[in-house]
Parts: sequence; C-alpha cells; structure tokens
Amino acid sequence: MNKKNIPFMLQGIKTLEFATMREAFSEKKSLIELGVGADFGIKSLEECQISCSPEITFFQDEKPFLKIKTACYFIVDPETWKAYRKPESHSICFPKGFTDHLLMISIGTLRGVLHAKTEGTEFNQFILPTINVTTLSKGDVEIEIA
Repeated sequence: MNKKNIPFMLQGIKTLEFATMREAFSEKKSLIELGVGADFGIKSLEECQISCSPEITFFQDEKPFLKIKTACYFIVDPETWKAYRKPESHSICFPKGFTDHLLMISIGTLRGVLHAKTEGTEFNQFILPTINVTTLSKGDVEIEIA
C-alpha cells in the first residue's frame, strides 16, 4: 500500500468553545497577541474517524479577550486506517504531512466559524491571520487508542 496517499473525507464540524471577554479588551491599546494550539484524537475507532481540534486565543496585556476552539471530524479509508495502526502500542500514527493537511483544513474552518460568531460585533475585526501549520507540529502524530 502506498502510505503517502491517505484517502479521507470531512464528516463533521463542531464548535467546542467560544468566549469573548469584553472587559479584557481595550480599543485604546494596539498590541494584540495570538495563542495557537491543536489536538488530535480518535472520535470513533469503528468508523475510522480522527478529530483535529485547533484552538485560538487573542490576548491583550496577557489577558485573553477572545477564545475559540473547534473540531473537525475526518473519516479515513478503513484499509488505510489499518495500515497506520500500531497494535503493539495501542495507537495509530499518521505522518506529519497528512496531519498538517488536516490541521490546515481545520484552522480554515475555525476561521470561518470565528467570522460567523463575531459578525456584527466589535470582535469581527479580529480575522485569524494565515498560520504556517508545519511549524505547529514536530513530527508524525501518534494517538493512543483507549
């Protein structure tokens, strides 16, 4: 099997967390910092479903004023899923290129959710900039199977 080609499809999207803290934001101050993180998990072992959950926090004076976390759920081809299983360690390990691609899709989705959630508010001015997802992960992603 060619392990470089991983057939998958986006199956679902969920907003896990969304919060605005108006009291922590001042229009008079211009310095805005951005916190970025992401997690991968197994949503369904039977359905060969992996989740990617990016989380973005906007800070001002080290205080968060806007936070959002979403999840994208992807189904991986069952035969391909089996090829990446590591039964000896009760885990599955996907290559960095594949997980970077899922993360890129998930962050783009988060960007759209952020816009929709803040539309018509003062927080809509905070558009998530482009993010080089290849710098967020150090290598292949190994996920423990419970």
